[in-house]
Amino acid sequence: MSFLLVDNNLSDLNNLSNIIHKVVPGMEIIAKQSAESVLTLPSLDFDAAFIEIELDPGYMSGLELAAKLKSIRKDVHIIFVTNSTDYYPEAFAVHADSYLLKKVTERDIKREINYISNNYPAPIKTKGKIYVQTFGGFNIFLDGNIIEFKRTKAKELLALLVDRRGAGVTARESCAALFGDRPYDDIVNGYYHVLVHSLVHTLMDAGIRNILIRRKSFLAIKPDTFECDAYNFLKGDPSAHRQYRGDYMICYDWAQYNALGN
Repeated sequence: MSFLLVDNNLSDLNNLSNIIHKVVPGMEIIAKQSAESVLTLPSLDFDAAFIEIELDPGYMSGLELAAKLKSIRKDVHIIFVTNSTDYYPEAFAVHADSYLLKKVTERDIKREINYISNNYPAPIKTKGKIYVQTFGGFNIFLDGNIIEFKRTKAKELLALLVDRRGAGVTARESCAALFGDRPYDDIVNGYYHVLVHSLVHTLMDAGIRNILIRRKSFLAIKPDTFECDAYNFLKGDPSAHRQYRGDYMICYDWAQYNALGN
């Protein structure tokens, strides 16, 4: 998750940055004092931007900068931060998510981040990290980009491993989940190894082979190598509890018998 902070008042900029770091430690934050310095950045792909409206009238206002960011990434969250209430119509004309008056408080930031977390159209990007979605289906993302699988059953095998949360799963156990009542014979076992091969190569192509443990007698994943909505739910994370609608891995029949199943 990455945030852009833009304010020509250094004291206000530092205050906002410190509050965000306190509310969400480890957040990737880029702080700038002018629109011009923002536009020289190598990338303008942010999850959210906190912008002072009265930024730099001689070059580019906060409203103009927000419109520029929206033109690059339509789903970026815009939160204006200013001393004046004069710009409400203009702010929401550029589809801002919120309008905060200074001096911003920790409570303000918690509210805005909760809103962003619950209204994002896809799992929030975590720069350089892996995100696994299990609510409403199953998908795996790298830097916010979905990883595609050549075989749907290879993807389901990974889902099964995620469901087991690091416990080893044998070939027979995997086939029982993937193929239901079909007898475990040489044909099924052979197809299972084709799926394992496909899964490994998909993860290798994405550069995340390290999430998988492959042994002669079992497969497992390393739960500490990625973020997962279901894992957050089981840890008691309030945001994950709000996201859950009884739809844990609804695309797989075997998931109904597990911890989050219906």
